[in-house]
Parts: sequence; C-alpha cells; structure tokens
Amino acid sequence: MTEARTIFIVMRKDLQKVLNWPLGSIVAQGCHATTAMIWKHRDDERVKSYTANLESMHKVTLETKNEASLLKMADNLKEKNIPYHLWIEQPENIPTCLATVPVMRSDLGDAPDLLLTRKTNGVTRNLLEQFSDSLQKANILRGKKGTSGASNFSRIAKDFFALENSDAALGDLSKVEIASLINGGLSGMSGGDLPPPSSPKNTQRYLMYKAIHRRDPEGVWNGFEGILKNKEWRKVTEYDITRVMQTLNMQYAFERKPEILDRLRLVSDVCKNNGLVMSTIRGLNETIRFYIAEGRRAEAYRIKQDIESGVYGPDVRLNVHTYAALFSNASASNLSDLIELTGLFDEMISKGISPNIHIEKGLIKAAQKVGEFRLLDEVLKNTEEKDGLSSTNVNLYARFSASRGQAYLALRSIRPALAELHRLLSMPIPRDKRPIPYALLNNESKVDISIPLKLGQTRDAYFVYLRSLYESIIRITVIRGQIKRARELLDDLRTNCYLPPTQIAYSWFVRYYAKRKHIGKLVEIQHLMLQDGVAISEHIYTKFMTACMFSPKQKLVETLVQDAKKQQNGTVDNSKVADTSVKTHVDAMAIPEDKSTPAKSGLPTIPTSARRTKQIIDRIYFPKQCINFFDDMLIDLGVAAEDIDNAGYKPNVSITNAVMRAYLMLEAPENALREYRRLYIHQLVHYPSNATLDTQRHVRTMGMVFKMALEAAVILEDKLEHQRIQNTMIEYGIQPTS
Repeated sequence: MTEARTIFIVMRKDLQKVLNWPLGSIVAQGCHATTAMIWKHRDDERVKSYTANLESMHKVTLETKNEASLLKMADNLKEKNIPYHLWIEQPENIPTCLATVPVMRSDLGDAPDLLLTRKTNGVTRNLLEQFSDSLQKANILRGKKGTSGASNFSRIAKDFFALENSDAALGDLSKVEIASLINGGLSGMSGGDLPPPSSPKNTQRYLMYKAIHRRDPEGVWNGFEGILKNKEWRKVTEYDITRVMQTLNMQYAFERKPEILDRLRLVSDVCKNNGLVMSTIRGLNETIRFYIAEGRRAEAYRIKQDIESGVYGPDVRLNVHTYAALFSNASASNLSDLIELTGLFDEMISKGISPNIHIEKGLIKAAQKVGEFRLLDEVLKNTEEKDGLSSTNVNLYARFSASRGQAYLALRSIRPALAELHRLLSMPIPRDKRPIPYALLNNESKVDISIPLKLGQTRDAYFVYLRSLYESIIRITVIRGQIKRARELLDDLRTNCYLPPTQIAYSWFVRYYAKRKHIGKLVEIQHLMLQDGVAISEHIYTKFMTACMFSPKQKLVETLVQDAKKQQNGTVDNSKVADTSVKTHVDAMAIPEDKSTPAKSGLPTIPTSARRTKQIIDRIYFPKQCINFFDDMLIDLGVAAEDIDNAGYKPNVSITNAVMRAYLMLEAPENALREYRRLYIHQLVHYPSNATLDTQRHVRTMGMVFKMALEAAVILEDKLEHQRIQNTMIEYGIQPTS
C-alpha cells in the first residue's frame, strides 16, 4: 500500500495554556495556515495531487511549546527544502501556526525528529534545585558586598589604579580624570561629570570624549572617524578604544540597529591592522560583549578561558562585568541555550561574584523567551529590589522593573506585575526633559520602541517603560475578560503617564467591544483616541464598521435580547446606546412566529429568536453609526465621499460590505452603488488581473457585495449598471443570481 501524503500542522501550545486564547481562535489559526499554504503552493504537484481527492485527506496536527520552538521548526523545514507557510496573526503580529505542503513521512528525512516532537521535558529537577541554590547564594553575596552606590565605583577605581603601568596605558589622562571617567559611567550604567581629556582642544580625540560625556554615540563615532582621517592614530590608546566600543555596545543594547555592529567590526579591524591588542579586563569585556552581539559566542568564551588561564597576566581577572557581557543579548532560543546560561550563573556564584542588574535581567528574558516558567519563577523570587536608586540612574531600574513585570505576566501572575507597576510609579521622575522623536513614541506597529542611547536617561524614556508595562497588564486583563478592570487601568495610564496609549492598546478594547456589538463603547474608544491624538488605522475603522452591521450568532442574540428587555424595564442607561433609528425594510413585530424573515439579497436576515422582542432590531444593526464611522474615516484621510477615484482611500471588502449594508438599510441605494463602484475602480487599479487578491481571500463577502450592488441597481431601475455588475461577477468567477 502506497504511503499517503500528509499535511503537518504545528500549533503553539502556549496560545491556550499561557495566552488564554479561546478554542475557536486556535482552530482558526490552523485553518489560516493550511488555506494559505494550499493557495501559496497551488502550482506544486504535491498540492495538486492532494486536492485531487477531496474525500480522502490526511492531516496531522502537532503542538509545540512556544514561539521560539515554532520558529526553530520553520528553520528546520527550510533547511530540508520542505515548503510550508507560517501564519502571522494580526494585529498582534505573532507567529501562531505553520502548515507544510502535503508530504510523505519519508520525505522529511531526519526532520521528524524535530518536527514531530510533541513535548519538551524542560529543565531537570536537579538542575532547577542547583540553580535555586545559586540564586540563594547570590542573595547572600549581595548582603556581604553590595552592588550599588558610590562604594561600587570606588572599588572599581581602586582596582583600576592597582594596574601596572596605568599611566603609560592611558597616555595623557591623569589619575584624577580617570576617577571622574569611572564615576561618569565606565560600567556603562550612568552618566555623570565627565571632563574632557587633557588633549589640545578641538582635536578629534578631544571632541570624541566630549561626545562620550554627552552620551552621544553619533558624536563618538564622528570623533573616531576624524581620528582615522586626520591620522591621529598614534595618540590612540587601548583605553580610548575601550570607551568607543563601550559606547557602541551600549547603543546596540538600546537600539538594536545592524549598522552599529558594522561600526564595531570596523573598530575591531582597525585595531588589528594597527597592532592594538586588548590586554585590560575592561577592553576584553567590551570585546566579549561585541562578539556576543554578533553571534560569535565561541570566540567570546575563548577570551573568557584565556582570562581564567592567565594569558593576560595575573592582574586581569574575571569580574561581574565579564559575566554581564556574556549575558548581554541573551538569545536563548532553546532549552540548551538556557541551560548554558544557568551554568554560567552557577559558575559566577561559585567564584564569589555577585550578579548585577544586567545579569538578572538577561536571565529573566532568556527564561521567558524559552518558556521555562519554573526557572523563571525561581529567578523572580530571588531577585530583590535594588539599592542605589537616584535621579541619575532611575531609568536603569525602571527598565529592570518593567522586565520583571513582563515576566510575571508570562507566569499569568497579575498581582506581582501590578506590584512592579507601583514600584515604577514610586520612582523619581528623571529631570532630563529632552524629547524622544514623535515618530518613535507613536509607532503604530508595536508597543515597545527602541530608545536612542543618548536619550536613555530622559523623562520620555521613563514614561515609555511605564507605558509598556501598563499596556501589557491591560492586554492580559482584556484577554481574561475583566474589561471593567482594564478600563480602570487605561484611565490610570492616561492619568499617570503623559505619553498617550499606543494604537495597539486601544485595538484590544476595540476587538473586545466589536465582538460583543457594544457600539456605544466603541464610540467612547474613538473619542478617547481622538483626545489622545492617537491615529485610528484602517484596521480599527474596519472593526468599528463591521461591528455595527454583522449578523450575530445565536448566543450573542440571546444576550442582546436580555439587554433589550432590561432596557424596556428601565435598568439600562439609554444615554449610552448609539443612535439606531432606521428603516430596515423588515417589521419584526409584524412577522408571525411561524414564518421566516423575508429574504433580501443584501440585507441581513433577522434571527428567529430576535423577532419576539420589539427593540431587538435596534440592538443588532447600527447603520447610522456605521455611516458616521465611515464619514470620520474619510475625513481623516482627506477624501470626499463623492470622489471615488481618489487613491487616498483604497477600500477593502469588509468596509465596503458593511457600508453598503448600512446604506441599503437607510434606503440610500445610490450611495450603496457608489461604494461598489469605488471598490471596483480600486480593484482594477491595484489588482488588474481578473481574480483579485480581495476576491481570493473574501469570496463569500465579495458575493454579498455583488448581490447588494445588483439590488441597488434594481431599486434605481438602472438596467445598464445591472448588466455591468453581472458581467463583472462572471469575470471574478461568481455566478450571478436571478
């Protein structure tokens, strides 16, 4: 018997277990991925063979732990040259599921070892207990040595001055200036009073140090390039290069731009070409940090081993910043990477080195990314509140509190996350009022933003961290259905943070209210967005309009009936109900219970259970409010309603369907026909082929649009337009109805 071709569907387990997605949404992800795969690879012979027999299809649905493991499976399939489609759910913009082309099990080769792994064992009990012991020892080390304040910098300075030939290594910098440089942030954690070196003024080296003092990475880079152009390299010391690499490493940690790594490579190449080799622990630490950021972990660990074996001399010893460099950019993509980091942590504790805030943050992010929640819980329980908080380093601790709060949310623990939020609110607000560019603060595509390094200590940066934690808590609260509490948190955010909520934060409320047809609440959200100056995207406007006009299912109808009865009894505030006075072509009370609702091609059918309640029609369809949303969208886009050729508004099928429904219910067939023509014009402009993208993705909705256009043409007695619509339906592969 020949082996049957099978579509392998891989779904994330954490969608249900961690993110609390409903079962229907999870099933829809598999449908999305499979449908998209079949269409994307429709010319593949395997797909053609698979779809040739619709009555005999084989599919295997598998689970994977989280996003990281799903992406790793995708990479494995790519290496094996096995076509697949990875579904990215919007507007969350997260990968949820993948589906392979129909393949035989034997075609996968050794890929099934990864693809068909249904569960991972996680960390072993012994490893967890060992790591927990290390965390407790770390707390003891903190109590003995301390990790913050001026005493820590003094200890660094003392070790620094103990180095042999420090004057020769630092060129024309005096010890007094060195101490000021150390206090000004040699560890890369804070700014401070940083005098320029005693080089002649206006030299490139002098200007470079002035930029370091300002925490201006662009100025530092310009100064370094100026040194190369002006041939001032003979004056450059290892300390200068360390400061340049430190600034660039910090910039990359903040901004994650690939061009920053290019600059670090250039610095490294220039040093090699000129025979400058790092020999101090600070220079080696920055080199390790660069290698980790570039993904050259083996070379970074080789430097660490050389330090341990004494290659650089007895005075160069591992310190907390060496381990912090190894924990930087903690890219734990699987369990083995996380175990490697925990082993590194155990090793550091065994050497009597107390972890700093950067190491603990790296551990938290790594455990959260891999989804090892038992280990994450141990880290959170054993990382305590840091000392040494001041107005100059508040954003360092703000970032750490925000990370802890996000980690607690990953553990589905809202109360500890709220405690971190309150800790953030109790911190002193930074005094630096330099603004972060508006384009960054109001990024519509994501909640988290990349803050430029030179603005990392500003007031705006503090409020970005505060806003991100607020919105993450709001998201989980909405997912849990605690919408009242979520609205309270939104009001608190608007009160306590002078930065407005992001568009994505508002979209969570929009999705919740739209699904339940709470049109009055959607109007409130629209007003809040306008008050806060938050742009309303086409996606949100689509939710607004479709919520007004979609036909609800039985369960929602029953809920709406109960709400209508409460309204009749005077228990519902009528002021919060949107204006819905409308002629619907259907008199619900005039229809006998044993007779079905009259069929209309474009108008929604009144559900049977809805006909028993007089006001139910006003609770299901909101055509006037739909048109109000539509007019608001056109105003935002600067497009006149009659200007159907204007490319400023490119209609989508969902909006057109809702708006045409509304116009027909309002007995304005000419406007309904206008929106059909607008859609048709832009379909031809953007998708000139007969089978357009919208038709492919929304066949049923496009059919309804055509039917409503035909009905509008009949009402207007426009036979020519009626014939044109029928011809277009045939072109799009939709059979006209009589």
